Amino acid sequence: MAIEKTSDKGNIRVADITLAQLSRGLYRSTATAFKELVNNAYDADATVVRIDTNYPEFNFISCVDNGTGMPLEEFLRYFKEEGIGSCIKRKHMKDTTAIYGRPIIGRLGIGMLAIGQLCHSFKIESHYKDRQEKGKAYQAEIVLSDVAFPFDDKEKVLRDNNLSHTEMDVGTWNYKEIDYVEKKRGFRIYSSDVRNTFKREMKNSIQKEMSNKERANITFSQPDLHVRFYDKSKSIRDCKAYLETIWELSILCPLPYYGKIEKYPVNVSTFTQQETKSAEFKKAIKFIKDRQSTLISHNFSVIFDGIELRRHIQLPTARKTIPKLYFVKFDNAIFGSRLKFSGYLFGQASTAIRPLELNGVQIRLRGVGIGGYDSTFLKYYKEIETIRSRWVSGEIFVDEGLESALNIDRDSFNEHDEHFKKLQSVFHKELDTVFNEINAIARGRSEEKRDEKENKLTQRIQTIVAKESKGKFKLLRRDLEKDAPIVTVNENKGEIILNTSSRPLKRKKADMIIRSIMLAYHTAERTTRTEEERGEKFYQLVIEILGDLL
Repeated sequence: MAIEKTSDKGNIRVADITLAQLSRGLYRSTATAFKELVNNAYDADATVVRIDTNYPEFNFISCVDNGTGMPLEEFLRYFKEEGIGSCIKRKHMKDTTAIYGRPIIGRLGIGMLAIGQLCHSFKIESHYKDRQEKGKAYQAEIVLSDVAFPFDDKEKVLRDNNLSHTEMDVGTWNYKEIDYVEKKRGFRIYSSDVRNTFKREMKNSIQKEMSNKERANITFSQPDLHVRFYDKSKSIRDCKAYLETIWELSILCPLPYYGKIEKYPVNVSTFTQQETKSAEFKKAIKFIKDRQSTLISHNFSVIFDGIELRRHIQLPTARKTIPKLYFVKFDNAIFGSRLKFSGYLFGQASTAIRPLELNGVQIRLRGVGIGGYDSTFLKYYKEIETIRSRWVSGEIFVDEGLESALNIDRDSFNEHDEHFKKLQSVFHKELDTVFNEINAIARGRSEEKRDEKENKLTQRIQTIVAKESKGKFKLLRRDLEKDAPIVTVNENKGEIILNTSSRPLKRKKADMIIRSIMLAYHTAERTTRTEEERGEKFYQLVIEILGDLL
């Protein structure tokens, strides 16, 4: 005798009117919407989650994981009883997942509706084991409302819809039980009711915004994508929407770094021997290695359209630079609540980080990137208006605390929260050291380059003087009195003497220009006979000398 399957339907209710906007889109980008689905799979102890956008048509979306699935009781609690936003993942002091000990990300229970930003309706299918290890399964369909809610008159919305202050309808749902299939164990969410905005943006980014050569070079391998697109771009936005989504998702998800840890995220071989022996460097590298080991132990993979994602970060991002590495750590109670974070900061003097999206600091809460790299460094006003701010990148991992500051979109923070303020204060103090040191390195490097250029210029002028005077005069450099003339001439000895102590403008390049003009004048004066010849020779020498300098 076949077991009768149950079914039900109803309106989707959220636990607060503010969450009603979920049905219209809460997230900053396509990648951040997908990130929420990934987070749910992560919390369900899935080892792999596969996202498919049906490239290159983009008329279908699916997200499939092999985790523990969502029990029917939990689905009904969200959609029928307590409402979306009534997450119980961390109730009863539960803070890590049962199988892999991952820090539980979910807090509000709203992540599943993230896909509503990309489609009008979607279906789910869950195959799971109940407490008695009996296999169960169900399918459900969720149809979301696209009605905007006028929050300037919240009371009217509640009154007209006969709702309480804690409930709001955002669509309809229905479900039916189905037979359990072991090989399908996990959670599936999919939709063929894709929003035209999503479909159009993705298709245009492939078909219209890319050249034929670029389209031909698209590959379903993350390392190849970096070689062909990401590493060559000043900004990831230059890669267009589809490739931008892949890059951003790989950066935001709780994934290990790509490749050998000696090269990703920090290429150790690019540092000086002195730097690698410093205590700060050693602590930062140990932290990165420990964090990588932890992420690997979580045994989690994200496959996007067949591409296995990893955090593909490699610093420095320029060859001719002087890199520095710093370690950041804090662990203390703030108003009775523990705040614990650690991370690294990287500086390269004096070249901008590329792509631009790696410039700044990425705050990671329970391994998940919040809001991408913040190029303001949590509003570090001392440097964010200068070109030097583009030389720094880093990641801060928050292991405990700060969640009270997290806004509902999990993509930004309440900047008046005490935990956020403390993190900001500690971080800015560390940045003082970082910027002071890389600025000093940059100044020293600029001085070295100017000295090198001045030496080459002097050698060039020496050659010109000897050639123009047919060996009668030679150029000498002397440290004379500062008030002595810039150039003096000893006719008897055949010497044109450059006073290297003279700095009339006290700006090296400007002083080099003045010296060059004076040398051109004295050389022309002593190698020509007439005023006309002298003027032409002076002009010729100025062009020749300053051409080398500028």
